[in-house]
Amino acid sequence: MTVQDDTWRDHLANERTHLAWLRTGAAVLVVGLAVMRFADDREVTLGSVIAGLPLMVCGLAAVVYGTQRYRRAHRRLTSRDPRPPGTLGPSVAAAVLVAGFVATAVMLAVLG
Repeated sequence: MTVQDDTWRDHLANERTHLAWLRTGAAVLVVGLAVMRFADDREVTLGSVIAGLPLMVCGLAAVVYGTQRYRRAHRRLTSRDPRPPGTLGPSVAAAVLVAGFVATAVMLAVLG
């Protein structure tokens, strides 16, 4: 395996990671929209907005972070800089998890 093969493999792995961030962000965004629309008898209420908005914000944050991470990693791969692209990923994932718990609690309070 040559250095060029390793570089291509690294670029493809970076692209797969970017696509995973986009898929995850889009899925969380769509769940936020669904929660906002269908949480309370298909009417948008304050409770459904409070439940869905954090998910939508986190989904958008995941898409933005994934794109920034991809670009940063691409620049580093191109310039052969060995540093990792960043460490904000776990924070974004934790925010999505917390938003999911908040949305679930609000939905249970609204529907219960």
